[in-house]
Amino acid sequence: MTETEDMKLCEDLLHRHGLKNTRTRREVLRLLRQCGGVLTAEDISRALVEEGKKPDFSTLYRILELFTERGLAEKHYLPDLRKYGFSLKAAGHCHRLICLKCHRVIEIDHCPLESFEKELSEKTRFTITGHNLEWYGCCPDCQAAEAEKSAAPERRSGKKK
Repeated sequence: MTETEDMKLCEDLLHRHGLKNTRTRREVLRLLRQCGGVLTAEDISRALVEEGKKPDFSTLYRILELFTERGLAEKHYLPDLRKYGFSLKAAGHCHRLICLKCHRVIEIDHCPLESFEKELSEKTRFTITGHNLEWYGCCPDCQAAEAEKSAAPERRSGKKK
């Protein structure tokens, strides 16, 4: 996809969610689309600075919160960082696996909580309007990188653990 096509897609997404089409909103949306995972406001700020831009951090955070309110993005607590990250909202209801090292997101295509939610609603007479479930861990790529890093000292010293 060309840069022009990418920007046009971002403009369309902003329009569909009733948001003004500003340069900073397009840039934040572009970064979220490109990453395919979770980005913190700091990650986005750093990426924009690397592109030669001067983002205002509070503006970035307001944009991310607005994207979340309008259903364009989702907010995720990242326990390893003790802060929130954001990703593009998936179509429909889904749950995720989030890597604590690279923040890659893998979406789970079915809901393992449907029967539990129904049972819980009947038992408590609570009208449940939704739920959120995320699993945190280490993706296969990060596990392999960590194993490689752990094995590197053995190769240098010639010793085995």
